[in-house]
Amino acid sequence: MQQVNWDNLRYVLTVANKGSISGAARELGVNRSTVLRRIDAFQKSLDCRIFERSGSGYTLTVEAEKMIAAAREVESTLYNMQREIAGRELRLDGELSITTTDTLIVHMMGPVFASFHRAHPQILINVIVTDSVLDLNRRDADVAIRPTNMPQAPLIGSKIRDMDFGVYASRNYLQGSDVKRWRDHQWIGLDSSFLSTPPGKWFSTNVPNSRICLKGDSFLTLKIAAENDFGAALLPRFIADTSPSLQRIDAPTEELTTGLWALTHPDMIRSARVHAFIDHVRTALKN
Repeated sequence: MQQVNWDNLRYVLTVANKGSISGAARELGVNRSTVLRRIDAFQKSLDCRIFERSGSGYTLTVEAEKMIAAAREVESTLYNMQREIAGRELRLDGELSITTTDTLIVHMMGPVFASFHRAHPQILINVIVTDSVLDLNRRDADVAIRPTNMPQAPLIGSKIRDMDFGVYASRNYLQGSDVKRWRDHQWIGLDSSFLSTPPGKWFSTNVPNSRICLKGDSFLTLKIAAENDFGAALLPRFIADTSPSLQRIDAPTEELTTGLWALTHPDMIRSARVHAFIDHVRTALKN
């Protein structure tokens, strides 16, 4: 019986999870040909076809489903062991992986990372900037700094502060506009990745599609567009109030107040590095 190549299996599992070669390549940080080569090697070693390819992507064959289900259980067990071991680390050294968004890294987190480094110079800070929600169950990151009003189970942590929202446009745009009602402005919109979020729902309810001239997938993009006279944008106040070229427009946004959280997996909260960072960010960013 052929032994399973666990490294190749990692590629197979990622394709199964993502549903595409390109998605797996991005997740693994390699090119498409590497993923295809690994999958081909795995299939040849077991003399078994793993995937069916269709217009919607890659799906597991019937023969492979049971094997992959068992492999996922093994993978989950390994991740659980890694988290438990890491969670028992009591030393304030080693690597700490932190994920946050581009908006937060540019406008808020830079000084926090700097002051944490001064307090704990033996800890190597690995910052992962993405608007995607990384899987802390798999230790894609140790700590996530995220806006949310309801942290997703099983994650735990501390609410750092509230984030208020407002509608903004550049002074140049407003000086050249004769619009009286805030809804009638030209708008910078939120793309589909925001649809299920409170800002996305507010935007869908209040702004007609006919008024949207540009869309963005991050508030940093929206802020830059607003500063360049594209029109009105819904923005967190902590990034817009500091812009000399933006002016706030009176619009009802009070219900959009969102909590900013430092989150981790329950197994990791006992880690000295994680505990020290969450305490530090809570103190540094408190209102």
